[in-house]
Amino acid sequence: MLVKKQEKLKKKKAIIVDALKRCLESDVYSRITVQNIADEAGFSKGGVLHYFKTKEDIYLELIESIFSELERSHIDILKRDLTSKEIAPLSALLGVESFIFDKTNTRIVLNLILYAFEEPKIMELFTGFLHKHKDFYTNLIIRSRKDRESKRKSDLDPVYLSRIAQSIVLFIGILEIMDPSSIDYVEIVRYISTLLKG
Repeated sequence: MLVKKQEKLKKKKAIIVDALKRCLESDVYSRITVQNIADEAGFSKGGVLHYFKTKEDIYLELIESIFSELERSHIDILKRDLTSKEIAPLSALLGVESFIFDKTNTRIVLNLILYAFEEPKIMELFTGFLHKHKDFYTNLIIRSRKDRESKRKSDLDPVYLSRIAQSIVLFIGILEIMDPSSIDYVEIVRYISTLLKG
C-alpha cells in the first residue's frame, strides 16, 4: 500500500516536472508561474502546490533529475570494461550529445542557469554538479596518464585540462543555438579526447 502511494506521488511529481520542462522550452524562466506549470500539467494550482511547496522546489526537482541522468551515464561508462583511452571519447560524446544534439535541453539548461543567478539553492545545485563533472574529467586524465609510459614536462595539470574539456562540452551547445554551423561533431569529440588524454 505504501509502495503504491509512493509510486503515485512520484508519477504526479514527474508530470509536473515534465510540464515545467515544456514551459522552459517555449518561454523564459522569469515569465513562468506556478499557474503556467499547472495548466501545462493539467493540474490546478493548488494541486501543484500539494506536491511542491514552491515554484523553486519544482525547479530543484527538474535540475536534480537532469544532473542525475548525466551522472548515471558517466557511471555507466566507468563500469564498462574499457581503457581510459576509450572512456574519454565516450564521455566527451555523452556531453556533446546531451548539450548539442538536443537543442531543447540546451535551451532548458540556459534558462536554469539564468535562474540560478537569482536563486541560491539552484546555484548550489549547479555548483555541486559542476564540481563532480570536473572531477570526473580530472580522474579520466589522471587514469589516462597512468596508462602512458611517460609524462611530458609540458603537460598541463589534470585540473586545468579537465576545466578546458568541461567548458567545451558544456558550452558548445549554446554556440550551436546562437550560431548554427555544419561542423562535424565527431572531430570535436576527437579533439576533446586528446585534451583528456593530456
